[in-house]
Order: sequence, then structure tokens, then C-alpha cells
Amino acid sequence: MEKPFDQKNVKKLAGRFISDKTIEITQNNHKTFVEENIQTPKVLLFTNSKKGTPFMFRALSQHFEKTLEFGIIRDTEDALAKKYKVKKFPSVFVVKSEGKPIKYESDKFSYQDLFEFINVHSQIFVDPNASDNQPK
Repeated sequence: MEKPFDQKNVKKLAGRFISDKTIEITQNNHKTFVEENIQTPKVLLFTNSKKGTPFMFRALSQHFEKTLEFGIIRDTEDALAKKYKVKKFPSVFVVKSEGKPIKYESDKFSYQDLFEFINVHSQIFVDPNASDNQPK
């Protein structure tokens, strides 16, 4: 019996074809992740998801794989949540070699909104209107 054609099932099927370019970050590897390749900005997602990487974050990590590095931090990493002053999940930060981490302040967690926020901090600016900017 085939599954019904609905958004949830289509998203689940499509998700299998988007590779995950994120790194699981813990207290043990956080410093190495942030300090390695210092010229490359890092994007951190704090999430209360117990396993896997959200579809949208995987798509963003794949799109920006040449200009940014992506890490995912679970809510069980209390010390890191405290360090970044995370009060709610999900939260997204961009960490650069200079300055404080930059927090994504909007409550909108759409692909386009996160793309625009992250793109500003990417090493190479990507035209958001170009046809190849959408996840494949």
C-alpha cells in the first residue's frame, strides 16, 4: 500500500537526498570546531531535536558548504547553551574569528529567512534570486 501524497511524506522522501554537511558539536569538540579554519565562519544550530539534523538546516549546510561550516548542538549540552546564552530552542548563531557570536533574532524559521541571515555572513555573497540557490 502506497503512502498518501502529502507534504510530510514528500518532505521525508526528499530529505533522504539532501546530504548532511553538519557536525555534531559537544563540549568536547566545540573549541576545535570554532578555532579550526578560523577564516571560515561557523553556523551553530541549538536544537531540542534528539537525533538527526532538521531538513532545512541540512539544505542550508549543503548550499553553503564551500563558504561556511555548520554545527548542531543539542539541548543536552548545558554548558554550551549557557555560554551562548540560549534561552529557547531552536536558536541559530554565526561565529566569526573576530567579535561576538551573532544571533539570528527573528522568530521566522523559514529557509529563505535563514538563507538571507546566513548569506550576509558568508565569505562569498550569493545572489538570493539566482535559480541555483534553492535546495536541490
